[in-house]
Amino acid sequence: MNLPITNHMPSSPSVKIGFIPLMDCAPFVIAQEKGYFLEHGVNVLLSKEASWASVRDKVAFKVLDGAHMLASMPVAASLGVGTVKTAMHTSFVVSHNGNGITVSNRLHERMKLYANDVSDLQSGTALKHLVSKRCSKDSPLRFAIVYPYSSHNYQLRDWLDKAGIDPDKDVQIIVIPPTKMIDYLKLGEIDGYCVGEPWNSLAEEQKVGKMLTTGFDIWGSAPEKVFGVNSQWAERNPQAHCAIIKALDAACKWVSQTSNQPELLHILSHPDYLNCPEEQLTSTFKAGQYSLSGQINQCFSGQDVNLPKPSYALWIMAKMYRWQQLAYVPALNDVAEQVYRQDLYCKIFEQAPEIASNWKLSDEQQQTWLDDVASSKVLRISQILSNQ
Repeated sequence: MNLPITNHMPSSPSVKIGFIPLMDCAPFVIAQEKGYFLEHGVNVLLSKEASWASVRDKVAFKVLDGAHMLASMPVAASLGVGTVKTAMHTSFVVSHNGNGITVSNRLHERMKLYANDVSDLQSGTALKHLVSKRCSKDSPLRFAIVYPYSSHNYQLRDWLDKAGIDPDKDVQIIVIPPTKMIDYLKLGEIDGYCVGEPWNSLAEEQKVGKMLTTGFDIWGSAPEKVFGVNSQWAERNPQAHCAIIKALDAACKWVSQTSNQPELLHILSHPDYLNCPEEQLTSTFKAGQYSLSGQINQCFSGQDVNLPKPSYALWIMAKMYRWQQLAYVPALNDVAEQVYRQDLYCKIFEQAPEIASNWKLSDEQQQTWLDDVASSKVLRISQILSNQ
């Protein structure tokens, strides 16, 4: 199959969209390769990026108009957390879940010495016992994440914290691009990581690591990637913005069809995208380590997935606050509404704006909510949001 990359482009100005080579970039790739962008009258140029920091900065400085983004990125950028303050928002959630925590074979074998059963490995209990036996002279175990303001960081920290391990004192957490995770694991530069697919499954496939748990196991169903845009661009180009969202919606439906998986893997394996042998991607599917509706619980389509609920932004801010990345925010509701644009989604898809309208915090709750969430130690997103 010859991939029709960037052909038959219309004469309209191009919209530049960045992506990171992960499984959940699939809707962007399929919208391009299957012609959904063109069908909706928009000329898109996809740009493969090396890191999330690159995505953030290029959207902030208008090198890119929008991107395949971490769900937390528009929130962090709009608040100026860890970067230049730039208004960004999302009107479409691309995927839920898809992350995993993987450790090296060496660490896995050491953890097994402190495990009574598999649950002690999955929960981190065995790791807690191992860490407690380490001498003060020993170098700390090193875990990698993809970006400081990401679900990967918060899920890894929550998993460690629940096991009784202090993420800031008992281990070291560093940032590595997703595509470099396996190489660092092979070299012994890190002992484990939290990353999106296919880099957990491929570690298992290449027999260099063991996936212990998933983001879904830690949090339940939570937004993972979004279509994030520079808000100024979106305000100046409402028709193109709307067209891209409609194309991504169609692509998410296509990706979610099990019958399309062989073609999907073939397309994603291309050097322009994941640059990974198709056989490896296919074998990880067959092994059951990853599937669109399987163990890792990654979902791409459905109103419960794609609707950008402002309550998600509240959850993200709570995690930032919990891990000392964010100071007090007096107007949580306002920030949530400005960044997670449920109103635009409802307008684009002609749905009643009352959908999920009971998310707002009262004036009193806004004063205490971040502290309440930080101290509650409740990890699953559904438990937090159902108590609003």
